[in-house]
Amino acid sequence: MIQFEKLKLSNDMRLLIHEDHSTPLAAVNIMYNVGARDEDENRTGFAHLFEHLMFGGSKNVPVFDEPLQQAGGENNAFTSNDITNYYETLPAQNLETALWLESDRLMALNINQHTLDVQRKVVCEEFKEHYINQPYGDAWHLLRELAYKKHPYKWPTIGKNLNHVEEAQLSDVQAFFKKHYVPANAIMVIAGNIKTDEAARLAEKWFGGIAGGEMPLRKIGPEPKQTEARFMETKADVPADMIYKAYHMDHRLSTGYYHADVLSDILSGGKSGRLFQQLVMEQKLFSEINAFHTGSIDPGLFVIEGKLLPGVKMETAETAITVELKKVCNEKTNNRELDKVKNQIESSHVFGELELLNRALNIAFGDLLGNANLINEEL
Repeated sequence: MIQFEKLKLSNDMRLLIHEDHSTPLAAVNIMYNVGARDEDENRTGFAHLFEHLMFGGSKNVPVFDEPLQQAGGENNAFTSNDITNYYETLPAQNLETALWLESDRLMALNINQHTLDVQRKVVCEEFKEHYINQPYGDAWHLLRELAYKKHPYKWPTIGKNLNHVEEAQLSDVQAFFKKHYVPANAIMVIAGNIKTDEAARLAEKWFGGIAGGEMPLRKIGPEPKQTEARFMETKADVPADMIYKAYHMDHRLSTGYYHADVLSDILSGGKSGRLFQQLVMEQKLFSEINAFHTGSIDPGLFVIEGKLLPGVKMETAETAITVELKKVCNEKTNNRELDKVKNQIESSHVFGELELLNRALNIAFGDLLGNANLINEEL
């Protein structure tokens, strides 16, 4: 059982504190309730751009990494369609350094034309390297747009089009920050070799004076129910043919989400997974094949992704996948097979929670979903 205490700062910023005195470290995780789904369809890529801008310097800290490294710490961040997350780990006695740095860039981020131009160039190069000039790089752009007709999941985190970031105006970027980067829209978790009262005092000291703002209202309608199959074929200079089959699935807190999670491991749990055994080893149609889901908060996608062997026709490969999916739907799952998958999931969960930073992240994400205690209940 992972113990934590949930508090609120004077500006309504949510704070969760998890004590672990078996480690010399402390972790600070700040999750902002903003992702690519919160963008305007004609101005995409802003959430990811902001992940970069947050390291571009603030009023009192021109280079974010330097004070943290001097305190023996390290940091990183990531953006998804649903959230943007920032985190630091450092010796517990230097916790205040991380809180000072995070509060300074929340309160006084240096968003100017020079910073925007520098980070815009970095993001555009990333877009070109991974999504334009990379084999299969545009596949998920095409797949999302095919699968979603209304929901903002129809574009990836990097953005829908490169020119949305290239043409971003300083005023647009500043407005995005002002709307989404406020204490009321953030969840902070402090974890490690700390005392709850002292961690709460330091959090209030560095964040309590920042105006709380308001949590933005999210107006996202449901994706219309898909009533017929959709198909797209695209040709490019790639090493081998690839197939992507996507199915709509349930939202993150539904029972169906967990069913899909277990199903993905039955189909694709390493070399013993059904798809590998049948379609790679037995029928020799694919060189590799995987099943997974997007892990989205709103209803996401369950995806089969496979690389065909030379000479295999696409129609043959797709039919073989469909046959395997029908088998797993219509045949009783072997109890031994199901127990093995459940044990693997449990093992992964338990070993994942050994990492202090993972615990901090999962507590924050659970709280964003409405129940921080999911870290103890979900398994």
